[in-house]
Amino acid sequence: MPQFAATVRHITEGVKGFTIGAAVKNIEGWEETLGKVETPGAKGIVRDLERLKKLITSDDIDGDAVKKLIAKLGEETVSMAGKADEPKGGRIKELGEALTAAAK
Repeated sequence: MPQFAATVRHITEGVKGFTIGAAVKNIEGWEETLGKVETPGAKGIVRDLERLKKLITSDDIDGDAVKKLIAKLGEETVSMAGKADEPKGGRIKELGEALTAAAK
């Protein structure tokens, strides 16, 4: 997961500082990475990432919908982490926790 550290850094620093272009590029990287993963839950996360990309590129961004989807992605990511081998599982869990915290 090459974009792992950058993603966590952007999320923990505050997603409002994450430009739409950078966010879309990051989301597309995760879609590509997770599209190759056979861990249960990965395909659902890819679908939700596509929804997130559409929400944040909308002319009228619905902040509440984005927040709810980020929270859902956080929960899904933490759940998937429990099914992944270490050390990836720990890193995936960290990402999920960062998403969950960002949604609050």
